[in-house]
Amino acid sequence: MDNMRVVGLFFCLFIVPLSSWGLSQPRVTPLGLYGGDVRSLAVHPERPQVFFLGTSDGQIFVSEDAGGWWTKLAPGLNRRNLVIDNLAFDPLDPNTLYAATWELKSDKGWLFRTRDGGQSWQEISLQRFNSAIRAIAISPSDPQRIALGISEGVLLSLDGGQSWNRITRGYRSMYNVESLAFDPRDPDTLYVGTWHLGFKTTNLGKKWTAIHNGMISDSDMFSLLVHPHKPEVLFSSACTGIYKSENGGLNWKKLKNGLPKEAKRTRTLHLDPSNPNTIYAGTTVGLFVSHNAGSSWKKLLSDVVINTVATDPEDHQVILVGADDAGVLKSNDGGLTFHPANNGFVHRQVVAVTSDPHHQDHYYASVSSDGPYGGFFFSHDRGITWQPYNEGLEDILLVDIKTILPAGLTQRVYVGTQQGILVGMPSREPWRSIDTTHKLAVFDLTFADTREKGIFLATEEGIFHLDLTENNLTQLEIPDHEGKVNSVFYDSSTAQLLAATDKGVFRSENGGQTWSRKVEGLPDAPIHVVEKSGQRLFSGTRDGLFFSDDGGEHWSRSEGVYPIDIIAIQANPRASNQIFATDSVSGYLFYTGNGGHEWEIIQRGLHSSRIAALGFTASGELLAGTISDGIYLIEPPAQWTAEGR
Repeated sequence: MDNMRVVGLFFCLFIVPLSSWGLSQPRVTPLGLYGGDVRSLAVHPERPQVFFLGTSDGQIFVSEDAGGWWTKLAPGLNRRNLVIDNLAFDPLDPNTLYAATWELKSDKGWLFRTRDGGQSWQEISLQRFNSAIRAIAISPSDPQRIALGISEGVLLSLDGGQSWNRITRGYRSMYNVESLAFDPRDPDTLYVGTWHLGFKTTNLGKKWTAIHNGMISDSDMFSLLVHPHKPEVLFSSACTGIYKSENGGLNWKKLKNGLPKEAKRTRTLHLDPSNPNTIYAGTTVGLFVSHNAGSSWKKLLSDVVINTVATDPEDHQVILVGADDAGVLKSNDGGLTFHPANNGFVHRQVVAVTSDPHHQDHYYASVSSDGPYGGFFFSHDRGITWQPYNEGLEDILLVDIKTILPAGLTQRVYVGTQQGILVGMPSREPWRSIDTTHKLAVFDLTFADTREKGIFLATEEGIFHLDLTENNLTQLEIPDHEGKVNSVFYDSSTAQLLAATDKGVFRSENGGQTWSRKVEGLPDAPIHVVEKSGQRLFSGTRDGLFFSDDGGEHWSRSEGVYPIDIIAIQANPRASNQIFATDSVSGYLFYTGNGGHEWEIIQRGLHSSRIAALGFTASGELLAGTISDGIYLIEPPAQWTAEGR
């Protein structure tokens, strides 16, 4: 996609209105950090350039140019915390698409359907069944027959989803269904893969037969495929490898030629619709292909966890792969080469976000849980494009960068990780570890003086001072407290140092030499963060937001902010009376324009991701890092700054 289209989309199409703030509204612009986890892909049966994508946070994206650009359907399912492992088109109605889901935090699941190509979705009632749905199959010869694999077995509808029956009642060994496949010619024959081997029925559940002869006995059958022209030929991927049956599942043979031992956990199998003898195997170590119905295999992609594969039904050269961390990878040459195809698609968890004090257009961010595809990112064009910069971080990319501290007097950037502090200059100087902090889990950083000669560290083991000149690390002993400090705040003008802990706020008036704990009014709850606006201190706790006007001795609850888990507070450095706060549960974004005397809520809708981190640009715009939507830029209306709200 050319830069003009990106800029146009950036400034026009993706502006999201929020709740009314008097006569005007803030402008919210997604800044991307494209990529992340992909759980499912489906290609339109009549428009092969149209692909749908499902995530592990209830979001569905669509691309109309085979992965060139992705657009999130809004509101889509309008549900978060849903894993969309299965997207399935109706074989006779290409505008009808099903999304089968399961919830991350429970054993519940929901089935959704769109009849207009994704513009609107309706939940399909499963009556009394509300278990996690991990598989869906629609009969190719009778699309009114839909089977769902749920925690309690198999649900079957004979009328297109109007009514459902559990056809595995009495078969306790058939719980936790992971995969399903109808015989393409006989709609009465259904194959079922569970967390423990497989089963078959030829009469829609009146009788079941175990089909695992030749399989290792503890096999979890992740996927099942039936050859469209030879229904007696089956393929199954399992936690123990890939298997093939040539007699309807009565006997299985493990396929090995070209499949290394480490590729045995095969998450998905895909038959090329233009050539069913071509099979793609998505494993935890990469992508493999067989062009001879499984007799031999070769590797196409390495070192990536593949969750789903889709191919253009009219052009077998076009392959799209959905992966953990890496997002979408695309090949236009039958798998000889792959390239990222994530423009517009974002499913990133941002842990920290801030800006460069020297350059108004430079932003920094850290991405969690994406292994080598995560880590540290920078943008030199106000977030339109991002580049990773992990040189020197390779050994610690499996842990989070919890905090980012740009220096104001130099070009250096300090990052706090679970393996200590590293310092570097993005795109110019590799990251190097500060040895004295090695293996120290760091949660927060702040400079200890205006000359930036030292840093205070909030860590798993307490609060520390790092002398950057001598590279000396000193622990600051806090009476009556040992262990984790969640965050640290330092006011260089008063030498006041505050340490937020699970046992309250500890305060030092002399840079950490002595400490007191006068916190009247604060709840007996963990304190996540402390921030200052003018002379007023704010404290984010598990029980809400509190403020103090006397240096932290007495605290009062901030009216207008719900008593929920406040995890981030950020004051605008260009207008300190403007303060934002957010919580870990609902994702509310609270705002005050008068130093905390009055608060308002920005309603971002049910389809918005929770916010995990806050920061400001050099020009006074808010950067909001989310748990699955990447970064948003919130641009306040002009009168906020002019009037101070």
